[in-house]
Amino acid sequence: MLISRFSSVALAALLLTVASAAGADPVTELAAVSTFKSVDLDKLAGGAMQIARGPAMNFPRGLAVESVYVLRTPVPKALELHEQWNPNKHPELKVYLHGELSAKPTLAEYQKLAAAPGNASVKAFAAATQKLGSGATTLQMSNADVKAFGSQAAPATGGGALPPKVASFWSSLLQQRTQAFLSGGASRLPPYETSGETIRLSDEIAHLLKDAPKVRSQFGALIEANPLTGSKTAQPQSAYWEMFDVEGLAAVNLGALFVRTSGDTCQVVDGQFYASGGYYALLTFYQMWPVKIGGKDCTLVWRTDLISAAELATLHGVERMGSSTAMMRETKKSIESLLKDAGQNP
Repeated sequence: MLISRFSSVALAALLLTVASAAGADPVTELAAVSTFKSVDLDKLAGGAMQIARGPAMNFPRGLAVESVYVLRTPVPKALELHEQWNPNKHPELKVYLHGELSAKPTLAEYQKLAAAPGNASVKAFAAATQKLGSGATTLQMSNADVKAFGSQAAPATGGGALPPKVASFWSSLLQQRTQAFLSGGASRLPPYETSGETIRLSDEIAHLLKDAPKVRSQFGALIEANPLTGSKTAQPQSAYWEMFDVEGLAAVNLGALFVRTSGDTCQVVDGQFYASGGYYALLTFYQMWPVKIGGKDCTLVWRTDLISAAELATLHGVERMGSSTAMMRETKKSIESLLKDAGQNP
């Protein structure tokens, strides 16, 4: 059906482009699929990185950032570094808690929430949770979740920065979201409804991908082969939850990684499919190519972040540029932390 919309000339040109990219060396392929038309592998191997705004989006809530860097290790090890990386070890990233999830997560795997630090951000999160049902809220969840908090009994024991009832509520919500996702993907997740409109994760992801055509082209097989961005049933390579700061208010999220290897290259999508604040959806794509630098096996990484957030819809012109600059800054900090953990000091 889709192919019938192409003229024979356009289809031939498309096939030629794809074939050329597939047979190209990594740097040439990078130039074809990204905003980076020129990179210096030696500088990247020395800890430098390049980062830029991604394609402009028609989707009002969407924003894209691209980056490229080198890990001085072969592709399999580079994949392992990304999969096992824990941002919680870097205070500057303001990720307060990070928990890996098993293939069949139990409620106990979210109990670490009770150990949240007693800082102002976490206390604000606890206060906002305790006000659920009493009026408008900035916390992102369904209306059913709001009602569930009001009817939930407080555990008899517990303490810390998060009151027992708050910790229990969020542990249950995260587990329920994880179970829903693992059973049917993005389409099975309850919507965000506390903003005054109904926001569905699957719609947000579809809008982001629609406005990122080069990502769709480069990662087409991976996008289709998982229940986060496509229609196929597949278990994630790994899954996790976190607590982090969003401008003075802590938030919790859920994420999953899906991986596709082809020959000696590797593709990854890290999708954060629930967040209580900050954004609705965050997709991070990684293309990893093997390269030789100084006679050593290294990995060239092209990273693209696609984010959907309520606040972006209200920004225009300079304000929107400022938002993308802030996202680039945070992305740069994240990559620098990863490079440090890999033994590469930017």
